Amino acid sequence: MLTVATFYHLPPRVLPSIQAVEGGQVGLVHPNTNGTADLGVMQVNTIWIQPLAQFTGMRPEAVEIRLIDDPCFNIAAAAAIMRVYLNEAHGNLNLAVAYYHSHTPGLGEDYLLRVMRSARSLFGTRRGRHMAASGRS
Repeated sequence: MLTVATFYHLPPRVLPSIQAVEGGQVGLVHPNTNGTADLGVMQVNTIWIQPLAQFTGMRPEAVEIRLIDDPCFNIAAAAAIMRVYLNEAHGNLNLAVAYYHSHTPGLGEDYLLRVMRSARSLFGTRRGRHMAASGRS
């Protein structure tokens, strides 16, 4: 996680904090009510399969399999997605974290609070706050 966070210029604590909330694991496919599914360690949504296939030059079927079964690929994909959202949010890490879950304000805000609690639990109160404050790139 640290390697891809560094590569994508993300705060090092954001990916572990998201993963703790997502609770994903290798091989996990979690269907959603909207017809999509969340895949693997970081629960990357299937809406990202086509963009990731284009980015990597892989077939969509291969991307899906790797998202499910390859934790390193899944984490790297999540980091790339966070970079997209951080760019979209003009450097606002809190908004980017919310976007990782949903662009719907209420849903995203609830998710952000869970990720911030996760950061505090993983890294301590002081550092957890720092995660949210250090996202400007």
